[in-house]
Amino acid sequence: MHNGHVTNNNEKMSKSLGNFFTIRQITERYHPLALRYFLINAHYRSPLNYSVVQLEGASDAVFYIYQTLKDCQDALLQLQEEMPNDGKPARISPDAKECIIKLRNEFQVKMSDDLSTSLILTGAFLEALKLVNNLLTMLKKKQQKQQRLLVIQSLKEVEKEVTKILDVLGLQLPCSYNEVLLQLKEKALTRAGLVEDDVIRLINERAEVRKNKDFLKSDQMRAHLQAKGIALMDVGTETIWRPCVPVQQESEVVPSEGQKVPPKPETA
Repeated sequence: MHNGHVTNNNEKMSKSLGNFFTIRQITERYHPLALRYFLINAHYRSPLNYSVVQLEGASDAVFYIYQTLKDCQDALLQLQEEMPNDGKPARISPDAKECIIKLRNEFQVKMSDDLSTSLILTGAFLEALKLVNNLLTMLKKKQQKQQRLLVIQSLKEVEKEVTKILDVLGLQLPCSYNEVLLQLKEKALTRAGLVEDDVIRLINERAEVRKNKDFLKSDQMRAHLQAKGIALMDVGTETIWRPCVPVQQESEVVPSEGQKVPPKPETA
């Protein structure tokens, strides 16, 4: 529903200038949720400046949201047997209660203020995601039964409030969290000009380099992928990857119809 002026890297967008693009072109490289997140982050009556940097940031934010929700869902599925099923209201921690109240109030105030969606996915919303991750960390530690139950129920209730907001904003898809994460990774590979086998091969090559204690080369290999929007994370003895915001993306634009993409400079 955005009806403000749209610019491309702070330049007027028009067919005569050859700097316009279509939604179809954008969604070939970015997930539709990333585009929606990008649009929501501007007020519907305000000018909207399109840039690849902002789309990359939106894509990264969506990945973080869905990864957090997937981790939460996975944990709750494993803990189903520990959840009470007596029909009584869930007992939650003071932090979770405060988080939920703040999240509801902030959402209502901002939506009532001429649909200020640009402010909704910050503040209390990000605090709620941070609390979810903190609660997940707490579940990995030894706790007394009642304290553990409090953490589980707090996690469930906060997750429920987060998904309500995403649903209202059209950021909650009917497919699973895992499916969305895989789709986001596929788009990141497309933008990087890679396939997953390329990334796996580089991860394995880097593992050999690390075994030989050539940590300088290992860091260079990680930086090379990060510049393409692929982040490597060493988790214990395993290395996994996820999309990230590429380094030095300011000059890149999505080509308009009829335009060719200029070749990227070779990297060492």
